[in-house]
Amino acid sequence: MNPAGPALAGEPFPGGGQAPPAGAARADGGETRFPRAGDPGWVEAVAALTGVAPARPDPFLEALTHASYRAEHPDTAGPDNERLEFLGDAVLNLCVTDYIFRTYPQRPEGELSKLRAAVVRAETLAATAQRLGLGELLRLGRGEEATGGRQRPSVLADAYEAMVAAVYLQEGLEGARAFILRTLGDDIRRLAESSGACDDPKTALQELSRRLGLGEPTYRVIGAAGPEHDPRYTVEVRVGGRPLAQAVGRSKKVAEREAARIALAGLEEPAGPGGAAPEPEGTA
Repeated sequence: MNPAGPALAGEPFPGGGQAPPAGAARADGGETRFPRAGDPGWVEAVAALTGVAPARPDPFLEALTHASYRAEHPDTAGPDNERLEFLGDAVLNLCVTDYIFRTYPQRPEGELSKLRAAVVRAETLAATAQRLGLGELLRLGRGEEATGGRQRPSVLADAYEAMVAAVYLQEGLEGARAFILRTLGDDIRRLAESSGACDDPKTALQELSRRLGLGEPTYRVIGAAGPEHDPRYTVEVRVGGRPLAQAVGRSKKVAEREAARIALAGLEEPAGPGGAAPEPEGTA
């Protein structure tokens, strides 16, 4: 129920069946890894992408139905995904807020707000939907299809939020949270590290060293020079008992920040599995 990613061509889908062959031709002349929503095999495709086998296909079909398709097929399309997108937006914001609040306890409210905004913005969600293959499953109207709607960031971002809502309606909040962290976990870590390194390198270094099991960074003044009205402090930072960087500043605080910034470049975090979420700080 929790695959690391979409099934590859020819591999079994969860619950039976197989992914369509790579480059499988479609009746409309295109090629796709997955069938369109409503076509044979689409339920298995959704299970492969989300890790959730639809018990009732209707909400998932709705999540993959663009308003343009409903406009062209008003008698047969069923609802479009706009209402689910509304619900999914709220679920996504709650789950991301809860997660970053618990994972980054050292960060102030302002930084957490910026991080959440970066995670849930349309560009991030669209890239995630594209990576999952949600665009290939969408039901689009002919006009939307012809103008590149399947790759349009706003369409993809809305589809991701609608899929979050469909998972939430079936699996509840914990199921939705698991789906979000499985698909956005790498983005949360990347954005947290880039924003932290820019705004607060000491906190970013602390978070990274904890995840690597190296404990807390330590800072030590190893030199002071200059006149009393214009001193220069040299600070050394150690991680895991090993000196990583030295920096000079007009105050100890400035020198510590610069040493942390340099040390961040010297620490490398092993790449985790796709979609792996960062471990919370301060866990035993």
